[in-house]
Amino acid sequence: MKLSLRVSRRSLIVAGVVGLVVTGSCWAAAPPGGEYFVYFGSYTEFKVPAVNHRGASRSKGIYVSRFQSSTGAISEPELAAETINPSYLAIHPNQRYLYATVEDPLALGNLRDKASYVRAFVINRATGKLTVLNTAPSGGGSSCYLSFDKTGKFLMVANYTTGTVAVIRLKEDGSLGEQTAFAQHAAKPDMAPHAHWIGVSPDNRFAVAADLGLSQVFVYKFDAATGSLTPNTPPFASMASGSGPRAFTFGADGKFGYALTEMAGTVSAFSWDAAGGVLKEIQTLRSKPDPIAGASAVPTTGMGIVTGIGSSELMLHPDGKFLYSGNRGSDTITVFSIDPAKGTMTLVQREPTRGVMPRSFGIDPTGGYLLAANEVTDSAILYRIDPATGVLSFTGTALRVDTPTCVKFALVDLPRD
Repeated sequence: MKLSLRVSRRSLIVAGVVGLVVTGSCWAAAPPGGEYFVYFGSYTEFKVPAVNHRGASRSKGIYVSRFQSSTGAISEPELAAETINPSYLAIHPNQRYLYATVEDPLALGNLRDKASYVRAFVINRATGKLTVLNTAPSGGGSSCYLSFDKTGKFLMVANYTTGTVAVIRLKEDGSLGEQTAFAQHAAKPDMAPHAHWIGVSPDNRFAVAADLGLSQVFVYKFDAATGSLTPNTPPFASMASGSGPRAFTFGADGKFGYALTEMAGTVSAFSWDAAGGVLKEIQTLRSKPDPIAGASAVPTTGMGIVTGIGSSELMLHPDGKFLYSGNRGSDTITVFSIDPAKGTMTLVQREPTRGVMPRSFGIDPTGGYLLAANEVTDSAILYRIDPATGVLSFTGTALRVDTPTCVKFALVDLPRD
């Protein structure tokens, strides 16, 4: 079933009031009840034909809505910038620039000859529209994740098909400068590297990279003066063979970390030794529901559309008390509460995403709402978050977004310098 919500371009959809219509480290603090731009990444061309349920995507690039965190009101998405396969987005900590992966649609078919890129944009504060600053090589193929160091001077990139990570210096005007670091994850027998996440530790001294293909979480020493990466000792933490760590996040106090596995559909908690940069696994829980006996190992919609076999997104609530993970195949979002002393998790809820293949979701910076992006059914579904329990409740609001793959929030009104 295809979900969409048709409204005029100037109208607002008020969460919990308008029902679902079925038609086929920041410098800028988040003020309570603030207004935000919501940016949606997408696929304009599909890498995997089995996921191409229409013959061709109707998306043209990056889309933007306006969101009122005090009411949950959100506007119909409009095209912010036309660009090929902006599958992952990142908002600079100063809220003035947006960066997007430009993923080559043929990268999976010909790894040696195809490369992906990163594109920098400046955000128009009045309209949310994007203007290109420049484009630079990502350091590999099928770039799938972007993040910043704590100074905001460096952009980190994870490249899936080539199993590489890279660091790019950012110029004062927000444009992309030279590459300052590059690391190739080494293949193992019968295992190809597939880097899927990279980000810095809370103290900015280390960078952590999740490699789905090797089932390892790498740790690098990061030099914030030069942007260099150096393998740590030990260089990685191993997870269960074949589990496929796809995403990682640090806890609120920097003492713990959490890894989401795509293939196993689990979330693992780690203790984090900030002095030595060492991860130690302490707990693993299922993110996806337990498998049903006799069910296919490759879930489809029944129309021959492969919807993904594993978990997809991992995000910590702004108050640090709850952890959210997305699951394809089961089309759910799982909520965990976090014990602040032990770092361990407790299952709270598994909520359906009311669509197929939740590739990503975003939590608004005030922590009041979660917006889930269903890639196959072209929808973004809005949930209210209970501040006491972390529980999600469907607001009745759904947006039509073609092949959404990423959701990011940016402040509309910037604080004065």
